[in-house]
Amino acid sequence: MSVETVVMKFGGSSVADLEKVKEVAQIIEQRKKNMSVVVVVSAMGKTTNSLIDKAYNLSERPNLREMDMLVATGEIVSASLLSICLNEMSVPAVSLTGFQAGFNSYGKHGSNKIEDVDVTRLKRHLDEEHIVVVTGFQGMNPEGDITTLGRGGSDTSAVAIAAKLGAKCEIYTDVDGIYSADPRIHKGAKKIDVVTYEELMEMAHLGANVIEPRSVEIAERYGVEMEIRLNDGVTPGTRVVGGKDMEKTTLTNVSKLDEVLLVSMSDKTGSSAKITECFLELAQRNVNIDIISQTIVNDQTEISFTSTEASKHEIEDVLESKEIDYRMKTDVSKVSIVGTAMRNQVGIAAKVFEIFLEEDIRFYEISTSEISISYVVDTENTTRVIELLADAFNI
Repeated sequence: MSVETVVMKFGGSSVADLEKVKEVAQIIEQRKKNMSVVVVVSAMGKTTNSLIDKAYNLSERPNLREMDMLVATGEIVSASLLSICLNEMSVPAVSLTGFQAGFNSYGKHGSNKIEDVDVTRLKRHLDEEHIVVVTGFQGMNPEGDITTLGRGGSDTSAVAIAAKLGAKCEIYTDVDGIYSADPRIHKGAKKIDVVTYEELMEMAHLGANVIEPRSVEIAERYGVEMEIRLNDGVTPGTRVVGGKDMEKTTLTNVSKLDEVLLVSMSDKTGSSAKITECFLELAQRNVNIDIISQTIVNDQTEISFTSTEASKHEIEDVLESKEIDYRMKTDVSKVSIVGTAMRNQVGIAAKVFEIFLEEDIRFYEISTSEISISYVVDTENTTRVIELLADAFNI
């Protein structure tokens, strides 16, 4: 009879110091009693940020290949320390780097994508009844260089391993699951027991800081059973399931994304050629563009779009090089409501408009999907907007 396998992912705060490493080891020891266990770990605490700061103290533009070499060391430290701790507890364990664990990747340094995971070595260690501790966030490209998968890459690493092993995946965090809103903002936020892949992916893209969106995409594609849970190893968390949940009648989540940049640009010549060139060059520079809208006044086209404040200088550089008239607004945020129940309900947008009108709240942009509506509002109003929407829709 084959033993069930679980992939357990622990983030940086869960292994922030040696005492927390010991606590994580005890949780893993309990799971090992009736399951085969693979563990994926992030770097300890703020290690990655510290390493990045060191690099930028030496260079304004550090080489991206060398940056991957540098930041990958953070996960190696946490994985090896956790493995040492487990072995000291007489729990056989072995630590592996991403490339030792079979992660083949491609793309740009700092934001590689997973090509495949060869789990041959992982299976061998599991057959030998070892706990396998894998460094998250990293792999190896066709040139044989160490690569990293970008922020949140450890989530993606964990789900990718689970997909290849046919295992369940547990993401351990500082909270006991996913909430309908940030409890620090909305005191009435409710814990969500079950969420669909679709809802979780939308929430992740729209600012709910619960999991990396790519990991949810992989989980849905391969049918990986997931649970977001508290890092005490006992408290039940939020299960992530498939299906469209067509009969659902309540919305799931309201969340916010801060540090949004709102840009409006126009070409007084009335031509759209320069505007098109701007978007093409922004794409070449990997500047993420989110909401886009267009208005035409007196035969002059004005395009508005949102991006991130971090991209401000890059966007300015492009627009000025094309001699485009533009305006920028910072201190705005995107507030979104999410839920598959939107498929069954009408009048949600109308209700939000009514709330904004009654409360004298200005919004600058709006975007919709099949299961979400997002509004760009002044950052100073986000807390009030979240509370109003959560109360209005019983989120």
